[in-house]
Amino acid sequence: MNRDNLHIFTSSIPRIDDTTFEIVERKGAGHPDTLCDVIAEKVSNAYSQFCITKYGTVLRHMVDKIALSGGAAEVRFGGGEMKKPIRLYLNCRFTRTWQKETIPYLDIVRDVVHSHFAEVMPLLDIEKWLTIVDNTHFTPGPGVVYEADGSTLNERQFFFEVPEKKLAVFHDNYLRSNDTSTAVAYSPLSTTENIVLLIETTLNGEPFKKHHPYVGSDIKVMAKRTNKRLDITVCIPFVASHTPSKEFYLERLEALEDIINKLVASHFRQFAISVSLNTRDNPAKSDYYLTLTGSAIESGDEGVVGRGNRYNGVIPFTRHMSMEACCGKNPVYHVGKLYTAIGSLISEEIHQLLGLQTYVYLTSQMGRGLSDPWSACVEVCGEEASPSQRQMIEAIVERHLANASDTTQKIIKGELKLY
Repeated sequence: MNRDNLHIFTSSIPRIDDTTFEIVERKGAGHPDTLCDVIAEKVSNAYSQFCITKYGTVLRHMVDKIALSGGAAEVRFGGGEMKKPIRLYLNCRFTRTWQKETIPYLDIVRDVVHSHFAEVMPLLDIEKWLTIVDNTHFTPGPGVVYEADGSTLNERQFFFEVPEKKLAVFHDNYLRSNDTSTAVAYSPLSTTENIVLLIETTLNGEPFKKHHPYVGSDIKVMAKRTNKRLDITVCIPFVASHTPSKEFYLERLEALEDIINKLVASHFRQFAISVSLNTRDNPAKSDYYLTLTGSAIESGDEGVVGRGNRYNGVIPFTRHMSMEACCGKNPVYHVGKLYTAIGSLISEEIHQLLGLQTYVYLTSQMGRGLSDPWSACVEVCGEEASPSQRQMIEAIVERHLANASDTTQKIIKGELKLY
């Protein structure tokens, strides 16, 4: 990369755990936004793996606009029933043919969607109550200009419909940015970020579910830290078939509050902790967070890719972050995904080797080489980087940008997850 575009500077921002105030959120596995993110990413990976196996290359695709529209459910203590199916809108683009061979993109999508819903919402009758709406299209996007006679020299018109030519890849633009965009990454996670991750992953973990089957998957955790005081609000859906009565619900809710208090205190003794659960409940009006399948997507809620957790699994409101929806983007040249992944690897390595807390900002320029971003900035928090440390940071940045294809392979293989 051009060294003139690489900037390393010391920030006035203190180390994250030394700040006065912090707010962090985590949307759990069954949250509609999380469902969309994970499905989009898994579909992209499955499609990429199919293409590599069959054709030796990753064909063009974009799966970052998937959306879910909630169904309708009627719940009661002890059970209930679905009244209207959940709809998944496949707002995507895929290369659908390769040298006269049709690519079964919809079969790939269906396998991923059914498998993931079966894992996260096993009580949902997928065949009956989940509908996939195929809104895929195959237009290439802007840039194809036609002459008066209707002809064009621009082969982009065939990017998503490939009859015989190998036009699904970029050719000379294959390792060039598809967009002008900025990705932001940081390392390490703060203590508060680790706490919200611990709570959600514990409550949604298989060992916990075996002993607490009444706990659904659409768990949301919000933590507010002021100095050494930590206030946590957790929304926990109960599964109706495992919740026989109001008394059971209220007893278990109180028990869960105690479990979360003890879980956090056992790992993070430095905080004064306050935990609140299901704060909207109103027993006088029969308002409880009771669900048929464990997720609000069953009853009118919606989900969209990019509205949930950032690449590291949390929503860090008091941190610098990018709003890029990295899940589902093509892992070869979509900088919203690739620069997010590369930035996270850069920041993690700097912290591991040098112990520095950093933010990494990578800005692409459409058409510019992926290894040569328009701007690469490393912000060091709380201390000055020494000359030798700056040299190491420069080397780390350049190496990860030069090895973008290695990062692509890690993403496709599932070795590097961005949700």
